[in-house]
Amino acid sequence: MEAGEKYTTSPAWPGSYAAQTPADEQVKQPTILYVMDESYWDVSELEQYGFQFDTDVSANLHALQQTSAYGRVYSPSFGGGTCDVEFEALTGYSVSYLPSGSKPYQQHVTKPMFALPSYLKTEGYQTAAVHCFWARYWSRDTAYPYLGFDEFIDVSAFDVPRTLTHRLTSDVSTYDQLIYEYENRQEEEPLFLFGVTIQNHGGYEDENFQTTVRVKEAAGEYPQTEQYLSLTKKSDEALEYLLDYFADQEDPVVVLFFGDHWPNLEEEYLTDLLGTDSTSLGLEDMMREYQVPFVIWANYPLESQEIEAVSLNYLSGLLLRAAGLEGTDYTKFLEQLRQEVPVITAVGTMDKDGNLYAVGESTPYDSLLNDYAVLQYNNAFGGSGKVSSIFTRCSPNVA
Repeated sequence: MEAGEKYTTSPAWPGSYAAQTPADEQVKQPTILYVMDESYWDVSELEQYGFQFDTDVSANLHALQQTSAYGRVYSPSFGGGTCDVEFEALTGYSVSYLPSGSKPYQQHVTKPMFALPSYLKTEGYQTAAVHCFWARYWSRDTAYPYLGFDEFIDVSAFDVPRTLTHRLTSDVSTYDQLIYEYENRQEEEPLFLFGVTIQNHGGYEDENFQTTVRVKEAAGEYPQTEQYLSLTKKSDEALEYLLDYFADQEDPVVVLFFGDHWPNLEEEYLTDLLGTDSTSLGLEDMMREYQVPFVIWANYPLESQEIEAVSLNYLSGLLLRAAGLEGTDYTKFLEQLRQEVPVITAVGTMDKDGNLYAVGESTPYDSLLNDYAVLQYNNAFGGSGKVSSIFTRCSPNVA
């Protein structure tokens, strides 16, 4: 596939709700679910490195990849730092342009800021976030309202019974709360739900947890890894549970599901996996440690396609396209930037031809990336004086 085809941009997929439904018949905008699954990773990719498992851990994800839009997204985090992942997913900004070591929710989201929920509110959406942990963690209770969420349901405010897996709220319980929010929505307004799970959070040393997945033909024994694999298998089954529910709904619904980062597992396991000590990795292997899966599903026809490489700051734009929403000048700028530099991380960048550039290394796209950094700063923290001129220079036309 040519790069231009791989990273094409348009207001909506041909099969999206907006593309399939004439404007005068669009009585309801689609319900939008944005689901971030804690430490979820498609471990079947390890098979190419000689690791085998006694069951398909991601059977449902693999089935969805035959009928949905899907791909690998580059996370800004490894083994933790979920708030960095959320920040990129919700805003379209890259944490690689923030001061090293800072946490955006705690130090930067201190006033109203452009984000996906704030944009959707301008389109008439109700906006709510669901997370099965305490609201104060990562300062979500103060950051979420600034990003445009009308409501935040944390673990203390669940309306549904909670089951525990690995000592933490199960993915199924989190999805039950999302379903509860959907069933109790104001039906005259469209709904946006952001769900954050916690089931797969480390560490993986729960003596009372029943391991159901085993690593075969590997160099050693990995009890933490096998516990993690068993948890992600439950996550895969829970995703099927969530989508089965929305498949039965008459109103249009689109769901974007993604993992937030790799887990922290036994060092020996990671060494065997990577073929070298983690401190001696080349750029390609270092960036591979930040790849997690995503899938976009809808209960209406949606074009099936693989998006081979994209960083998390672009994910909300893909969701808007699938929902048939036009977005803003900023999200259109991101769509055009993605065609040139589809991956931007604090480790390195990747261009449309698959060329990798380490942080600090000069690239043919330095001017464009600098404009992105300035635009992000002005959009998030500064005034609007420079935004229009930067946008015009970088993105004069978006089809």
